[in-house]
Formats: sequence, structure tokens, C-alpha cells
Amino acid sequence: MVRFTPSPDETVDGPEGDVPEKTMAPVAFLFGSPDEQSQTGRHPSGPVAVPVLDTAGLTPEQAEEQELQLADLENLVVRALARKDLSEWQVTEILAANGVHSSAFEGFLTIYRSKGYVDDYAFAEREIERLHRRKGFGRSQIQRELGAKRISQEIVSDLLTALDDDDELARALELAEKKAPSLLRLDRATAERRLSSFLQRKGYPSSVVRDAVSKTLVAGTSTVRFR
Repeated sequence: MVRFTPSPDETVDGPEGDVPEKTMAPVAFLFGSPDEQSQTGRHPSGPVAVPVLDTAGLTPEQAEEQELQLADLENLVVRALARKDLSEWQVTEILAANGVHSSAFEGFLTIYRSKGYVDDYAFAEREIERLHRRKGFGRSQIQRELGAKRISQEIVSDLLTALDDDDELARALELAEKKAPSLLRLDRATAERRLSSFLQRKGYPSSVVRDAVSKTLVAGTSTVRFR
């Protein structure tokens, strides 16, 4: 676990209120110049300066131990990503759970971005495909799902522009038609209400819901027929 040397105005207490027997030197990163760090849009305009461990003032043993800690953390993140697609924020949650201070998050993320482990734009693209195509979510529900994973609103808005109204209506119709058989024995008003609620929970706007419901349900005499 990576530990950080407390600042002069901070104290670190052990289980019995004592200072721990061993406090690790802080993990520090050396970055390139601002020009080397410049990025345009979501992709780097050139090579990204990868943070390196600052071992100044450390003994060889301390430097080696910190390098091993960094390697252990990286392996932990890689294993987590192998199990499940993660946003950058979710990766920082893993780091935090393993003793990394929030002040060091960006340094770790820069390393992981440079190695292709994390990319919130690419992550959001995959999530939108999964949520819209496979789970049938509309724009508002997709926004909530991505917001919960701390994807920036700029990225979400940019990607959701690719979902045109016709595409969203087509997906809502597909869901409505799959749901319709379970409503066969209901009167039309009840069927409309339940089908509308179902589509609203999926995140579709009222205009799409009304259109999908009206195209899916056809009034019969005593029950509801479906297209």
C-alpha cells in the first residue's frame, strides 16, 4: 500500500493512537514542461510526458520499495480492468482504497492514459453502445449512468449527438413491441400507461414515448391489439 509522509500540520495515528512504526516517503512525480503536456481535445497533440518517480533523497532501498509499490498498484488496476471496463474516476477509487492520496491521482492517471489503460472518451463510447443498443436506454438514462461514473458532461454531450431522433425512436419502438405481449389482456388506457412508464424509466423523452406507444398499440373492442 502506498503511504504518504504527513505534512507538518498533520498527524497519522496508528490503531492505538501512536505514530506507525514505518512511514513511507511520499510518492512524487516529475512531469515534463507545459509544452510537452499540451493536449488538444481528447487526444494528445504529441507525445505525453509520462510521470516518473522522484527518488531524490531516498535510499536505494526506499526507491526500490516505492517502485515495487507503483508496480503493485499498476498490476491491481490492470487486473480490475481485465474484469470490468472502468472510468478514470473508478480507477481513482481503486487507488484511494489502496492508500493513494488524492493529490497523486492525476500522476497515476497520466501514466495509465499513456499506456492505454484508461480513456474516458473511449469508455463513454463503449458504455453508450452497451446502454443504448443492448439495454435500450434513452438519452436521459444514459446521462445518469455516465454521470454516476463521473464522465464529464462535455464528453457525454459530444457523444450523445450521434444518437439522432430516428435512432432513438427505433430503439424505443423495438422495446415497446417486446413489452407489448405482456399487456395483451389489459384495457387500452392501462396498457398505454404501463408501456409509457416502462419507456420513461428507460430514459426516453415524452415525445418519443408518445410516438412509440401510439405506433405499438392499436385499439380493439374490449382489449388491446398490437401491430
